[in-house]
Amino acid sequence: MRNFLMSAMALTAVLVIPGVASADDVADRSQAIALCRAEVTAQAGSDATVRLDQVRVRPRAVRVDFDLWRGNRLQNVRCEVARGDELQIASITPALQTAALAQ
Repeated sequence: MRNFLMSAMALTAVLVIPGVASADDVADRSQAIALCRAEVTAQAGSDATVRLDQVRVRPRAVRVDFDLWRGNRLQNVRCEVARGDELQIASITPALQTAALAQ
């Protein structure tokens, strides 16, 4: 009986804890998408269209991939957002301001 009770408690902990963590993941994911989209749009200029491609949530970062369309040209853009007390953009690859000036 004791082993059954311990097994049931362990199984409950395994099932409940990921649910709690995933609530933070969803909030961080949504905030990271909004933060990155705003920054990529600002750097790319008004003639560009930014579309969400993929999002990956990791323990310390959120990786957001966008498709950036300028006319008929597609450019893949990756935005890394550091997780912590507050979400902050760690990097945008490639650097869009440099790419916009080069064209």
